[in-house]
Amino acid sequence: MNLMRFVIPKSMVEFVTEDSTVRQAIEKMRYHRYAAIPVIDREGKYVGAVRNDDVLSYVLNSDNFELADAEGDSVISIMDGGYVKPVYHNASMNELIDRVKEHNFVPVVDDRDCFVGIVLRRTIMDYLLKYYNENDRGNL
Repeated sequence: MNLMRFVIPKSMVEFVTEDSTVRQAIEKMRYHRYAAIPVIDREGKYVGAVRNDDVLSYVLNSDNFELADAEGDSVISIMDGGYVKPVYHNASMNELIDRVKEHNFVPVVDDRDCFVGIVLRRTIMDYLLKYYNENDRGNL
């Protein structure tokens, strides 16, 4: 099965760039109510994700946090680059399901490692539930 049928394209996904400030990431995450947001570089390649945990650590490590202070720091300085590893556009469903078990979203990249979009956990769960109901009829 082609996982691209589950992808929300980049044009419909909120993300920040690697040169965005921590404040920009905080504001975008807050506005869209995201627990994590993808980070891409200037060439469109996926770099990682900024999570609420990264922001919380940033705030707690500040002596006297002011939102204005977050304008001077880059998201790259606070993010965990290895938190959400992407899958390639031609990955297997097994690989996608394995990744989506761990995160709310899975980034998808093309052969050049450029960010294509994301697959949401709930989309895969909805698909699996539908598949289960159609094929197993609820019998265990």
